[in-house]
Amino acid sequence: MNEFLIFALALSALIVFSYCLIPSSKLFEWAIALERWAANLTTQKINIHQGQIEYLDGGKGEVLILLHGFGANKDSWNRLAKHLTPHFRVIAIDLPGFGNSFQYMHQHYDVEMQVEWLEEIVVKLNLTQFHLAGNSMGGYIAGNYAALNPSKISSLWLINTLGVASAPDSEMFKDIAQKKRPAVLAKSKPEYKQLISHVFHKAPYMPNFFIDALAINSMNNFAINKKIFDEIHHTTNHQVNFSSPIEQALAGFDRPLLITWGEKDRIVHPDGASVLQKVVPTSTVKIIDQVGHLPMIEAPKLTARQFTNFCSHLQR
Repeated sequence: MNEFLIFALALSALIVFSYCLIPSSKLFEWAIALERWAANLTTQKINIHQGQIEYLDGGKGEVLILLHGFGANKDSWNRLAKHLTPHFRVIAIDLPGFGNSFQYMHQHYDVEMQVEWLEEIVVKLNLTQFHLAGNSMGGYIAGNYAALNPSKISSLWLINTLGVASAPDSEMFKDIAQKKRPAVLAKSKPEYKQLISHVFHKAPYMPNFFIDALAINSMNNFAINKKIFDEIHHTTNHQVNFSSPIEQALAGFDRPLLITWGEKDRIVHPDGASVLQKVVPTSTVKIIDQVGHLPMIEAPKLTARQFTNFCSHLQR
């Protein structure tokens, strides 16, 4: 056995040994740091009247604000942002109640309150004109914010958005009506694995330490997540009752609107896209085949290209 092979085997053994000794939380932290670095994003913090807001900021060009979905945080945008920061200054926010932004059990987190907080963040960051995007719950917030502040919006990008009240019930909404646990609420690792199977059609590779860390985070935040879920969805008698349906909010909206939807979404029904297109006939709809609820993770390059192409047409 030559020396190089001996060295390679020894190095492999050391890596495996180290991997076994390093806590999952630390491995997860390093993996997220690497994703942020690849996307050219750095962590920043500001304070609004209610508490601290953490966000990622990086890139160059016109400002693009990204709002994550329920149970997620700012890092859900990292893989997409890698393809956007060469063209835009990307700001991905930890919405109140999630990530490292303030979390108070006594506070209300419905869409109206989130819209107010978003305006405070915008003012604090001295932003007067920007593109605004949101996935799922983040789209629900983004759509309502844009409807109230159209003069600030260069374009609105809704990705598998929550809040289309007149769309058909999704698989998750049918589960709620049948008194089953919503797939996005998980309080154990097996339940978190079920969550992964629901939000993705073909889940990207995630090492076990990644799933461990995400599952632990979901378990630790179950109480506040349950509270926010009920307040955002206004669930009563096992029915979802949106307080500010996005198709009503956007009636008459005249700013550029891109609607992206994964065809295999089990969380919010893909027919929400056609509902919104009828409300805003000038909107552009892009359905992504064989993709679930999180296109920015499942198909980041393709999803990013939709937005960059959309914006390039706006400039002509």
